[in-house]
Amino acid sequence: MLKKLICISTSMKLFLDVGPNATVMTVVRAPNSTSDALAFGAIAVVDDILREGEDDNSTLIGRCQGLVAEVGLDGSRETLQNIVFTDGKSNGSTLAVYGKHVSATKMETLIIGGTGLFRMTKGYTIGIPLLITDSKVIYEFDVYIWHMEMKDD
Repeated sequence: MLKKLICISTSMKLFLDVGPNATVMTVVRAPNSTSDALAFGAIAVVDDILREGEDDNSTLIGRCQGLVAEVGLDGSRETLQNIVFTDGKSNGSTLAVYGKHVSATKMETLIIGGTGLFRMTKGYTIGIPLLITDSKVIYEFDVYIWHMEMKDD
């Protein structure tokens, strides 16, 4: 039996919550640094919360897990992360995200692939900081993807 590939466009809004239940750990310290804070040359691993809304009580829909490297003297970072969905119809699916990030600014990243519902995905995200304090950071991400689905002919 033949199958058709159908291109589907999907958009969604995600809220990245870097707060008390998030994890950021420096695994490579910057040369000449004595702190665990990210500085030029440092590499960290992250495991942050993704929610449906910006409120602490909104539904947890997944995690943002990956690597962050301080690559720019201006404080910019390269990120390579997986959005791992743990709830809803996307449960078990992932999106692979790559891009440059400068803290406290609007950012745009590439979606370079995916698994599960999001196989053969391409797309992008636009992130806007909503809250930045000493104990919590919340980013709003608009996600735009194009992915393939197989249907019976």
